[in-house]
Amino acid sequence: MDRIGIIDLGSNSVRLVIIDIKENGAHHQIENLKESVRLRSGTDAEGFLTEEGINSAAEMLSLFVRFCHARNVKQIIAVATAAVRRAPNRAALINRIAQDTGVTIQVLSSEEEAYLGYIGLVNSVTESFGLMADLGGGALKLVGFKERLNQNTTTLDFGSVSLMEKYGLQDRPSPDSLRALEAFLDETFSRITWLPNYPRLMGLGGSFRSLARVYRHHVNYVPDVTHGIHIPAEAVEEIYTMLSRMDLKQRRQIPGLEQDRADLSVTGFGIIHHLLKATGGKELMVSASSLRDGLFYKHTYPRDPILFSVLTHHIHNLIDYHNLDENHLRRVSNLAVILFDQLAPLHNLGSHERRLLLIAGLLHELGAVISVENIEKHTLYAVLNSPLLGLSQRERVSAAYLAASHDGLIQTNVKNYVENGPIKEEDIISIQKLAPLLQIAHSLDRSRTGVVTSLQANLTPEVCELRVFGTQKRDLEIRDARRRAEMFQEVYGVELRIVQG
Repeated sequence: MDRIGIIDLGSNSVRLVIIDIKENGAHHQIENLKESVRLRSGTDAEGFLTEEGINSAAEMLSLFVRFCHARNVKQIIAVATAAVRRAPNRAALINRIAQDTGVTIQVLSSEEEAYLGYIGLVNSVTESFGLMADLGGGALKLVGFKERLNQNTTTLDFGSVSLMEKYGLQDRPSPDSLRALEAFLDETFSRITWLPNYPRLMGLGGSFRSLARVYRHHVNYVPDVTHGIHIPAEAVEEIYTMLSRMDLKQRRQIPGLEQDRADLSVTGFGIIHHLLKATGGKELMVSASSLRDGLFYKHTYPRDPILFSVLTHHIHNLIDYHNLDENHLRRVSNLAVILFDQLAPLHNLGSHERRLLLIAGLLHELGAVISVENIEKHTLYAVLNSPLLGLSQRERVSAAYLAASHDGLIQTNVKNYVENGPIKEEDIISIQKLAPLLQIAHSLDRSRTGVVTSLQANLTPEVCELRVFGTQKRDLEIRDARRRAEMFQEVYGVELRIVQG
């Protein structure tokens, strides 16, 4: 087992993540810590880091390094971004940290910072085309990508902290200050001629995550998951306008808005709103990835840090890290898909639902990492909340309910995800149609020995005869699968007969 710590000293905060990496390469984040340092504010008029700023950053880094040692971290990767990069006396901070902790901080160039954020993003989303915006306290990194490949990159020399201070937006903004900020943003973004080529905006960083939390509370959105949430452009503008009319005390009462980001919120949300307008996009997608993810992938896969298949990687990572029975999961998933293909005239579903069934088959026992008692309930929770990247939130919720239904249909609170979340009524119908197929497939590998090798479904208007083939005795599997006949008939209106092939 390898254990690494990644420290990111930004303009607004310092963050630490600790990641376990098993011998088989499976990885899992076990710590995620953040402390505000406002290093950008700890500079003088010439951009030099003040003694107070250096002391504050050095003390926090020392604390994080000691924490890493206490958690038996074997390697620490530490980087600094815009605030340190721009400081003429950055060597004083770097040397102080090295002297106090023995850790050497790498100061990232603006290009390196943008590249690492881009790697983190494309390794966590299914989208192959879009605009990455990584907004920090002192810089805004923009990367336009197509076919997951970087096409355009620029770094703007401002962020949520620097513009907050420049325009005096900490408390209630004056109309003149807001107009000046908005004019500056519109003029700046208009000079980046390639922005309208990427109307699909994907945001990284604290301001984007904060906006997502405020939006979730604002509309009672479920699930309570930031990564992959889509926020309409109108909602971004509404939230920005609402907060820009409040003073700091009022903003601190806004549900979902963290206390230590309330002063930054108007500036951060204003940058996001005007960037979205500049792209012409109709919505914003928020990602929970970061340059720390980029650093992890670069460390783990130095030759080519961009994953070939995001979803495949993260599903297999969950299976491998939690030592789930991969052979059983694959057999169930394959059998379910075979049933899906052979019963196409019954269900009339398409490739989207087929993919959903395959995914649910691989994840249907994820709840075992919590307990095999009430595994269905735990599977629903685990799929909704695990670091399962590469799925849209609509796919995640649908897959969670389908995977949880591998022994009986689970519909607890599903209507709430229709009324306040990403799924639609037709998704519930699809889950109801797919659940019997997953249940039969699960039964046909009940002994986990792979005795069932193939299936043949023969359909008549009244009967579905399912012939089960294998090289070994399979009475247990057939007996268990026959328990599914009642639900199958309820859903499809035909009798299910399961016989030896």
